[in-house]
Amino acid sequence: MEITPSLFYFLLVLTKPLHGYQIMQEVGKASSAVLTMGAGTCYGLIAKCLDDKLIRLKEEKLRKKIYEITPKGRKILQGELDRMAYQLHLANKYLGEKE
Repeated sequence: MEITPSLFYFLLVLTKPLHGYQIMQEVGKASSAVLTMGAGTCYGLIAKCLDDKLIRLKEEKLRKKIYEITPKGRKILQGELDRMAYQLHLANKYLGEKE
């Protein structure tokens, strides 16, 4: 299953518990500011990923909801990491053959 860059970084940063605003900040850091996530995208992904059981609500502190990735979400994330690594391997192999 190929996932969007937004979902990839969203799941990546939720390998540690974060609330919505932190998610948006961490996506920027994790992507070296290549991807900036706005509130609409972030909260849309939270709702979708909760429904799909890719993340869960860990706790609520001071009216902030803290989310974290689930085992199902980790499986999706790892699958994407594996797919990306394989693509890089194939590209390097192809480039090496051309020299």
